[in-house]
Amino acid sequence: MKKYLVHILVLVIFFSFTSCGSDDDVQTVNQDDIVGIWTLKSVENQGVDVPTMNCQTEQTITFNSDLTGGERFPENQMAPCDFSTTSFTWVRNGDLITQSVTGEGTFVNEVIVVNSTQLQAVVIERNGTAVPQNQQEIYKYEK
Repeated sequence: MKKYLVHILVLVIFFSFTSCGSDDDVQTVNQDDIVGIWTLKSVENQGVDVPTMNCQTEQTITFNSDLTGGERFPENQMAPCDFSTTSFTWVRNGDLITQSVTGEGTFVNEVIVVNSTQLQAVVIERNGTAVPQNQQEIYKYEK
């Protein structure tokens, strides 16, 4: 009987020191590839790629490493260019970037391409409402 108790005690001690994997399946994503200042180069709508021109060539979006950011965009398309800016916080989870834009709400962007020189993303949700497929535009940026 003592022999069985010793075996049971050994098994209990063994299993108390071993553990399963974490219950928190947090996806590790490299945030560094998105961080930086990106200049808008074109917008694709339903397969048609429209290059930026005039004031749009100075439109930028910035993702900071502290998960804040900003966007600079033209109020008008022709010179003289007047620009507005917005601030946001952001978080990336896999291929999704969620932006909380001050005064405008929350936007979910699906990243199509991101590398050291290119960022392509499409807004798939605005303030909790899905953007219809035929209204989705792919924003193409370069560093």
